[in-house]
Amino acid sequence: MLKIKQVLSAVSFLILNSMASAHEITPTSIAVYIQAQDYEHQIRLRSYSQGYWVSQGPMLETAALEVLGMEFGGVEMCDAKPNESKVLVWLRPSMFYNPQMQTFYGKVTAVTFTADGKPLAKYLGEANKRAFFDVKTDMTLNAVYHAAMQAVSAKMKDDAKFQSALSAPSFSLPCATASMLPESKIKFMSIQ
Repeated sequence: MLKIKQVLSAVSFLILNSMASAHEITPTSIAVYIQAQDYEHQIRLRSYSQGYWVSQGPMLETAALEVLGMEFGGVEMCDAKPNESKVLVWLRPSMFYNPQMQTFYGKVTAVTFTADGKPLAKYLGEANKRAFFDVKTDMTLNAVYHAAMQAVSAKMKDDAKFQSALSAPSFSLPCATASMLPESKIKFMSIQ
């Protein structure tokens, strides 16, 4: 009877231990900040007599988490309030549609800071895609933002200053400095 209790307690210990390690928190190396106005204020893309209102924040957030997460790992949005991070990346989106060329033009500006607020670098990623305005517009916009984020990510990987910041020690509460970043003007019709 004593052997059975020991075996059951050993098995339960192993199960609980494996569950705890499965939910282990991965360290955050990059905290991403997108201003609230990019979520709240939609921009209007126009094609002659048609208009399309789009909120840039959610699309850029999805692209940033996927692209930066694949390239660098440990990426978290400031909304999730990461406990520590090595780099803070402030993303600013811009989108424009040219109806004559039937082309979407997207631009992502990434301003990077060390987690204690010291500026590192500024990266610009641009992408365009030919597509009809009224056919699967959301998919086209997502593809343009993904391509622009991939351009930004490639520039980050090539920058030695950024790579050295990723190997530096982490700071606690990296997004606390995000409240001191300047608010950009509200963009009407996607013109900055």
